[in-house]
Amino acid sequence: MKRVLIIAYYWPPSAGSGVQRWLKFSKYLPQNGWQPVIYTPKNPDFSLKDEGLLKEVPPEAEVIKTEIWEPYQLGRKLFKRRKESSNSTGIVSDKKGGIKGYFSNWIRGNVFIPDPKVYWRKPSVDFLLDYLEKNPVDVIISTGTPHSMHLIALDLKEKLGIPWIADFRDPWSELDMLKSYHILPLLMKRYKSLERKVLEASDLSLTTSRVWADRFKELGAKNVEVITNGYDESDFQFEVKPYQQFVISHFGLLNHLRNPMNLWTALSELCEEREDFRRDFGLHLGGIIDPEILKQIQRFTHLKSSLKVFDYLSHQEVIQEYMKSSVLLLLLFNSESGVGNIPGKLFEYLAAQKNILGFGSGVGDSEQIIKETGSGYYFGYKSEHYTVKESIEKLYIASKKNAKVSKIGQGIEHYSRSKLTEKLSVLLNKI
Repeated sequence: MKRVLIIAYYWPPSAGSGVQRWLKFSKYLPQNGWQPVIYTPKNPDFSLKDEGLLKEVPPEAEVIKTEIWEPYQLGRKLFKRRKESSNSTGIVSDKKGGIKGYFSNWIRGNVFIPDPKVYWRKPSVDFLLDYLEKNPVDVIISTGTPHSMHLIALDLKEKLGIPWIADFRDPWSELDMLKSYHILPLLMKRYKSLERKVLEASDLSLTTSRVWADRFKELGAKNVEVITNGYDESDFQFEVKPYQQFVISHFGLLNHLRNPMNLWTALSELCEEREDFRRDFGLHLGGIIDPEILKQIQRFTHLKSSLKVFDYLSHQEVIQEYMKSSVLLLLLFNSESGVGNIPGKLFEYLAAQKNILGFGSGVGDSEQIIKETGSGYYFGYKSEHYTVKESIEKLYIASKKNAKVSKIGQGIEHYSRSKLTEKLSVLLNKI
């Protein structure tokens, strides 16, 4: 069996979307003739854990770890922050936090380039050079964010010449969050220089959407392929009893870049206009939610009474909520790069066979998938709220008749994790 080294910051028991892509690839790689060797930190800085994900790691996988030093502990002491509000919240805004918030963001963007994991680069290279001399591999894969993982692989490529795939789950120099870090123009050139080095030196750049693939080509990638995220059929092998209410759900990041104000207005008006809708409606939210957005929602009287906010749920529990809900929200980043964003949850929505309400900044890959699969409606964040309201009303009426508005999830089989891993193995065999 051939061996592939996968350099990944996020790995079980880390929770969240960042871990799913390469956990699932690793699960199905042995069936395709590849043994995954995972290199990941022994002591990563994250607060949310999902111990159940450890069961997904295949017995063939070898997991190797070293200690990582990250500056977050120092930052929490300096700014008197708790661990829960540290690095990975995704809630970054210029409009709050005052001088401390601005300074914290400025340090993040102008001192830690490309990200605070960069201090793991040199010790990782030293460790892996010794490891690979004794335990050779056929291919190296790095996955970011965080993009420091690519810098580790870049150094290994330069020293050993092993074929290398750089996997981009998110953009790099054009990542939406960078705008909140107040990066100086001269230092922004440093981000772009590191990005170009990785794109030019890697044998293959891999990403999750057509839009992002085209953009990486423009930025200097010599060879780009797209393998989207997907769904794992084994995650859906159970039965649940759906909610009796008409429940619209979202579990994940809800911040200032993913805030559909037109949706909240539409729902509020429907509650005011239809007594039956007001009686039946439920809004379920979970995950990392910006407190300011919760306050906005709760200003709508009817939404406040219909709102249920969940504490942390495991990945399996989230899927159960998908299965019990009537409609699932897909919230893309309200930005230029958000057009190319295809969240992994979209494919799980398709597998759950639920209607989707999608919101984005423009026409892109996610909208195309929703249309191709007949899975629901897609709107711009600036769409008139009455058009959103009309669609929700159609979904509500259909739910009362126990009917589906469209043929949900048609042709989704090629988005299964097993099929996507077959595609990955073809690339690994060619490289």
